[in-house]
Amino acid sequence: MDLQRSILNFMCFQQDKSMDEARQSLMLTMELEDTRLQAQEELKARDQQISHLKDLLSAAIRDRDEAHDKCHKLMLLLHHQSTPHSSIEELDHRNNASDCDESIVSSPPPEQDLAVLIDRPLPEKGKFLQAVMKAGPLLQTLLLAGPLPQWRHPPPPLDAYQIPPPPLSALNQDGNCGAINRKRGASEMSHSAMNNGLKYQRIVLQ
Repeated sequence: MDLQRSILNFMCFQQDKSMDEARQSLMLTMELEDTRLQAQEELKARDQQISHLKDLLSAAIRDRDEAHDKCHKLMLLLHHQSTPHSSIEELDHRNNASDCDESIVSSPPPEQDLAVLIDRPLPEKGKFLQAVMKAGPLLQTLLLAGPLPQWRHPPPPLDAYQIPPPPLSALNQDGNCGAINRKRGASEMSHSAMNNGLKYQRIVLQ
């Protein structure tokens, strides 16, 4: 009887042990399967992120290439337009300068300056140059050609006796020309007188 009980107890213990081991192995298998599924999901998410990053990189490269092409085209356009634009600016500058010169030459003097000039008395005899030098800006507005030139090294003033006379060769040429003209006039008069005398002789003979 005791032997049978011990055998039954052993068999029950073995069965309980096998059941626990089977339960543990099943739990480990389930945990392993869960881990494998999580790893697969993470791999899929990583693949999606990698594909998204590839798309972003390709879009950035495409935008960079388009921007580079546009920049190159703009540089070429500016290079082609720089030479005619500079020539047009030079022509405009020349035209503006000529217009300014024409306006300086053709612009009438102010009425106030004219009134001052009209009211001012005439300079005294022998002091015309001094009056002109004192006029300054008023004379400038009349001439309309810029300020009067200033001598850097002015020559010394000359008196009347220091002015050289005209050369004798010019006087001789003038005298010779007058003598030739007088001789030509006298010869023409004598020739006409001879012709008139011949006419009178013919009339008397007839």
